[in-house]
Amino acid sequence: MKCLVALLFLSIYSYSQSTKSSLLWEIKGPQQTESSYIFGTMHLMDEAHFYFPKKLEKLVSTVDVVCLEIGDVQHALINPALLMLKEGSFLAKLSETQIDSLCSWAKIQLLMEKDQFIANFSKAKPFLIFQLILQNELPNSLQSQEIKMEEMLATKKKKTTIGLETIESQLALFDSLPVNSQINLIMTELADVSNVLTNFNLTQENYLMQDVDKIHEELMKDITDPYFNFKFIDERNANWIEKIKKLTANQSILFAVGAGHLGGEKGVLKLLEKEGFTITPIQL
Repeated sequence: MKCLVALLFLSIYSYSQSTKSSLLWEIKGPQQTESSYIFGTMHLMDEAHFYFPKKLEKLVSTVDVVCLEIGDVQHALINPALLMLKEGSFLAKLSETQIDSLCSWAKIQLLMEKDQFIANFSKAKPFLIFQLILQNELPNSLQSQEIKMEEMLATKKKKTTIGLETIESQLALFDSLPVNSQINLIMTELADVSNVLTNFNLTQENYLMQDVDKIHEELMKDITDPYFNFKFIDERNANWIEKIKKLTANQSILFAVGAGHLGGEKGVLKLLEKEGFTITPIQL
């Protein structure tokens, strides 16, 4: 599983867009008079190839509300207590080989000897360690489409964004994974750590093809744990549909969620169609 938390891309001018797909879609429920929209984001992008099309910029300024996965994301803070175990130690559950692999990484990337790393992270939840691995292997200069949207709203003195979820609910999802699944995520990332940047760039290329089914397919290739797939993708998609239906009842909304959630038979677009929504790709 490569760079799950950050879906990313390369030069935006080299690819032609499929007329059957797009990153931006108009969505309209059967009883609605106003259209809403959904845009597939990449939560973090290489600054040199940051992609924020003019049509998206216009929509941010004209819709009634902008809804992200997490509202007011640039000001959202994680309670440090949510990243620490109340009892026990995650590291104690690792095999000797696994702990040696993790500590070897920490020595290079965090400049910590084994004893120091264990002392500092003995109470850390696996999610914190997983994030550290990703952050240390990704490019230094990254930008966020979600934060740019919020900056635009602030400039125009509009309200900030709302969210489909909270940081707390997302952390709870990771916590709900069996311990072995959490360990596998970390060890799989460590085993492929030298390719994180390469995978990052490949994901950028797929993103800029703007084929949401292809993006979803490539994301699923990285997920070998069926429970993870269900909890992080399928279940969240289904939960979002009910919220989208309610939020779009009397207003025009731009939803911006990870592009990997849009495609596939259980993706947001298919689920909206099943609920009677008309979905129309908007060429960017």
